[in-house]
Amino acid sequence: MPLTLRGAAALVRFDGNPYERDEGLLAYQRDLLAPYGIEVDEDLMKQSRNIGFRELAEELIGRCPSPVGVPDLLLLAYGLPDRYPLKTVTTRLNALMGGDSRSFAVSEQGLRAPFTALRIADAHHRSRPAASVALFVCEQTTLPYRDPLVHDTPLVDSAALLYFGTDTGTGFRFAGTRVAGEGVPLGELLASQRPALPPGPALLVAGPWPAADQLDGVELPVHRCEPGSYCTSVWLDLARHHEQWARHYTSLVLCDTDPRTGRSQLAVLVNTGAPDPREARS
Repeated sequence: MPLTLRGAAALVRFDGNPYERDEGLLAYQRDLLAPYGIEVDEDLMKQSRNIGFRELAEELIGRCPSPVGVPDLLLLAYGLPDRYPLKTVTTRLNALMGGDSRSFAVSEQGLRAPFTALRIADAHHRSRPAASVALFVCEQTTLPYRDPLVHDTPLVDSAALLYFGTDTGTGFRFAGTRVAGEGVPLGELLASQRPALPPGPALLVAGPWPAADQLDGVELPVHRCEPGSYCTSVWLDLARHHEQWARHYTSLVLCDTDPRTGRSQLAVLVNTGAPDPREARS
């Protein structure tokens, strides 16, 4: 049975927590940043929201509207570092979700991390066809230094939870992901993917980073995500709208372009009532 989206939750936090001085954390950050000539800016941290991945993810578990079981695989994907980089958030989430999951994080890939996490989930599912997967995509904005991406955009603290199961029912299943080669524009990547989509209406879900002209010429209706997030954007809107979209679209194409590298990525989700893209081409 296909790995199908069974439940989801989205979270955006505009409030914050009071800053609490942590000498151990400050010492770690000074040692980490000193070789790059960067000084820890404690005043910036005091002005920030001080919400970490653990707090975001724990709130997501309580917000998930559909009952979820114990996932076989639990993944945390993020593009920006956590407020407490030495804490193992997946271990805590594993305990809260039954304590019987294989769990780890996917990072150091920027905006691509959630796309990579889905590929990992798909490979795991192929080896264990009855497996379920919980994917957390988290983004926090409290950093000990000024980052133009975070502070000039500006970004908000946000997170999404996507729970994939293998029980029967309608919904979107993961059908694949592609990354553009070096210097390949998003428009070219989308154009190459368009013929591979199954018959029926499709929706292009685009993050806030691609230039508008890169979305032209694909001949698909476009849902454009609001600005304010780096790697959570398309996943937030998938969590918010997947049930509505399942009533209207055969497939979804989620795409975004990393503003730091210029490289684009897309993922395809196909309604479980639609034919497999490979079958449609045969």
